[in-house]
Amino acid sequence: MEQIIRFLRKFQIKNRIAFFLLLGLLITSNCVFIGSKLVAQALIKQYLYNYVELTQRETVSSLEMIIDEINMLTVRLMEDRSIYRLFDDRQIAYSEREQRLKGELDRLLVHKDVVGGIFIYGYSGEIYKYTTAASAIPLPEEHFIRQIEQSKIPVWGPVVKDPDNNSYILVGRKFRNFVTGETIGYLIIDVRESALYNIYRRIIPNWGYSFILANDEYIISHPDKNKIGSIIFDSAIFDSHTTFDYKTIKYNQKWSIIAIYQLTSRLEFLGIRWKIISVVSEKKLFGIISAINSIVLNIEIIISIIAVFLALYISFNITRPLAKLKNKLDLIGKGKPSLLFSENANDEIEALEQSFNNMVLRIEELIQKNNLEKEKQRELELTALQAQINPHFVYNTLDAIAWIAKLKKQSDIERMVMALATFFRISLHKGEKFITLAEEIQLVESFVIIEQLRFPDKVEITYDIPEDIKSCLILKIILQPLVENAIKHGISTKEGKGHIQITGCRVGNDLKLEVSDDGVGFNLDAGDIESSNKNMQQSGYGLRNVDERIKLEYGPGYGLFFKSEKNKGTIVTITVKVREIDK
Repeated sequence: MEQIIRFLRKFQIKNRIAFFLLLGLLITSNCVFIGSKLVAQALIKQYLYNYVELTQRETVSSLEMIIDEINMLTVRLMEDRSIYRLFDDRQIAYSEREQRLKGELDRLLVHKDVVGGIFIYGYSGEIYKYTTAASAIPLPEEHFIRQIEQSKIPVWGPVVKDPDNNSYILVGRKFRNFVTGETIGYLIIDVRESALYNIYRRIIPNWGYSFILANDEYIISHPDKNKIGSIIFDSAIFDSHTTFDYKTIKYNQKWSIIAIYQLTSRLEFLGIRWKIISVVSEKKLFGIISAINSIVLNIEIIISIIAVFLALYISFNITRPLAKLKNKLDLIGKGKPSLLFSENANDEIEALEQSFNNMVLRIEELIQKNNLEKEKQRELELTALQAQINPHFVYNTLDAIAWIAKLKKQSDIERMVMALATFFRISLHKGEKFITLAEEIQLVESFVIIEQLRFPDKVEITYDIPEDIKSCLILKIILQPLVENAIKHGISTKEGKGHIQITGCRVGNDLKLEVSDDGVGFNLDAGDIESSNKNMQQSGYGLRNVDERIKLEYGPGYGLFFKSEKNKGTIVTITVKVREIDK
């Protein structure tokens, strides 16, 4: 993400705004385009499914009526006693019996557009044939006769074709005497395939085609007459566990929607296991969607062109105040600041303009103040130059006094003067605020020498400072005020000699120094500088001054910490951060 932001920062804000506006408009228009396409497809598919299901249901009802009529025809034929008498009357010649049987069948047959022919096979070997077709219908094959003989229910068998390529579906059953139940032959009816086709051909005339499939693999009716009677080897395509089902698959190398409707289960008792299959071409179905998509695409292109100009126009107007602000900033760099005149837009850019104006006014104020400071600095430099002479004068004077005391053999005066000179030299330290811990100890030693000369046999001091921390840099004059405070407030009011001990150690990145005395001590409610100042007068730099200097330099977690008890003494701990000498 950071890399993307860094990359975008290479371009002007105007270009970035235009890019993201254009991107947003294009994404929105594409989402609308894709969404409308998907919704249209879904609606059309749902409409198709509902329409096909309704049409197939009506078609199935019509097919079942034809099947019921064929079944009733077989019942009427077996109920007609005149047909039995014709079979039994051997005094009449076969040709005469066949002629009379044709007359009976012609009388009983109502729907000649459905039935193409009727064949009755007698046990004695006679075959009675009746046809309504213009061409001769071939006789059923022997294996179909054997199927009828072995079956207890009607057999809807294979498809046969006449010389004119008209197809017929054979329906056969045992011919029984309706009164005695005796089987007297076989009854075979040729159902016109065209009668079935005329029922279902209008299911989806514009989008695809339908056909009838028997036993999940045998085509008994199809718009392509050459496919009637063929076997479908990939029958799993048309598997269905519900009355109506549909699926989208690749069929005959084309993506199609397959709708499957099974005839009712009651027809299985008549030997029928048929399905109506409707194949809908997705290309044809969604042809209108493609036309709509083309229109929408053209509209999207026009919108995109408009979006480009709109994005450029908006980005230019948004960034125009920023460009003015940039020009004004460039003038500041050239030393020519001037105010911006706001357009009262009440937006973030106006807030920037107000901030810019405030900045310009502040810069002018600072420039004036800086000029005044420069004047003061020149005055202070003169004063500092004059004051620079004073420390050297003090050092030289103290050295002269020390040499005179040495010549006069006044050792105490010599020690005191040398200690004072050392104290001044270290405390001033060329104006630097950091000195080494060793130098700070030396400063304390100089101060203690002077105090010991003032109060003989009153103060004794010891040091426990490891060598490895003596080179660490610390703020100068932070130990001496604590030693001075211990002498003044702890030991001076005590009877007898007092002892002070200074210890130090390094703890991680911190340096801890401890000043302890066996003076009179005081009652301390809390171990902080505030409580100690209630009991002690500040002296020299003052304890508060030392604590504040440490906190300002190292942070609030550093400073002074007190432990004290009445008549037992005081311990002051200093915590600072370790700082090594730059090498």
